Amino acid sequence: MKALITIMIVGATATVHAQAVRHVPPADAESGTQLELVASAPATTPKLVAQIRTRGTTQWTSLELVRRDDSNWVAVVPPASVVEPGVDYYIIAGEQPVFATPDWPHTLTVHAPPDAERRGRDMVRSKGRRSRVSAMGEWVEFGPRKSVADGSNLDDNFYRFDADFSYRLWTYPLEEIRVGYTRLIGDTIDETRTMNVDAGYKVAGWFELGLAAVEGVRVDGRMIVMATAQGFAVGGRGEARLGDRAQSHVAMGVEYLADVGSNGFFRLGWGTVPKLPMSATVEITNLPASYRDAGVRLYYDIARELAPGFRLGLRVGYAARNQGVAGFTGGAGAAVEF
Repeated sequence: MKALITIMIVGATATVHAQAVRHVPPADAESGTQLELVASAPATTPKLVAQIRTRGTTQWTSLELVRRDDSNWVAVVPPASVVEPGVDYYIIAGEQPVFATPDWPHTLTVHAPPDAERRGRDMVRSKGRRSRVSAMGEWVEFGPRKSVADGSNLDDNFYRFDADFSYRLWTYPLEEIRVGYTRLIGDTIDETRTMNVDAGYKVAGWFELGLAAVEGVRVDGRMIVMATAQGFAVGGRGEARLGDRAQSHVAMGVEYLADVGSNGFFRLGWGTVPKLPMSATVEITNLPASYRDAGVRLYYDIARELAPGFRLGLRVGYAARNQGVAGFTGGAGAAVEF
């Protein structure tokens, strides 16, 4: 009879403890951040201990809850223990569970920080390749013009070569940095429309930042330094884009090259065919000389991934400064990602 009474008293005490301790679990947690488990209990409650483990593991770690004030106790889970996919835990008072149990622990979902989740998506899209080397060369022919002096044909064309290295930082809003080299040389008509003159520049270096405060919406800004026939000059380029440059996207932008000219463009790209991205661009430009009349270019780009990380591209189109005379636009490029 005495043993039975003792068992009944112990059981009643455990029930009282369980009823006296109140704990509301957090809704979720962010990976790598400190987590607090708070319980409300009277001062007479036996020592409160939280048993925690990473979800999917078997070993428990004990964390004693310490008094925060007259009625609240807290256990601080260190950031190193707050990892995906979640944290299992239960709380005991003395030796008795008062919240969840070892067999049925409470699971707190742990998610990655927003930037880490976004970085993970970018890693998937780029297949883990953060560096890129690319080169592109093109020929632009606006068609011959007649000299106002003797009626002879005058050339109106230029070629352009761009090479660059880019690295995906993914330190949002800064996504990417690029450095590059550009060469643009042309034959065009002088301001009197009587003779051909050389135009363009042989050397230009530039630096570009790719910014995306919102995922999928990006702005690229470029600063250019050129060595032209008139001396050193500066220029710039800006592009706003919705979507991935190598996949389906819409983009528009402007470029200014001092003493050489400027252009504005609108581009529509699509990546509906696997490993075969395409785009169409409409461009208004007065290259290769700032005093030339504005012309229109329409060109089509297509690329093919020949090996993992290696892509070749082709460009075809036409250019015209008026409705009567037009010329061919063509180019080729290559890119290696690693």
